[in-house]
Amino acid sequence: MCCFFDLIRELMKLALEEVDAGLVEETKKQGYQIEKKNKRSVVTAFGEISYWRRRYACPGKKAQYPLDKLMGYDKYKRYSVLAVKDILQVSAVATYRNTALAVNTLSCFNL
Repeated sequence: MCCFFDLIRELMKLALEEVDAGLVEETKKQGYQIEKKNKRSVVTAFGEISYWRRRYACPGKKAQYPLDKLMGYDKYKRYSVLAVKDILQVSAVATYRNTALAVNTLSCFNL
């Protein structure tokens, strides 16, 4: 089953990087320039995904990661909304220890 999750994670990584590439023109039209590319890791319901995304800077404005903003990924949070939802559903009917055990056993990531 984790082999299937590996495939999903790889497809999600490629899709995120493709969307990031598609945001270049739109972001440059707003006056931003590509500053650098950074790696980011996010834990999803299918496990951890690491991908590269562009950071943009513009004089007088705050630097930004348009892909993270589009996807709803907060600056310092590592878990996707779906992963958090799944964890909360289990924790609503189980103790925290049993929730961690269930998530660690049934998913491709650990709490």
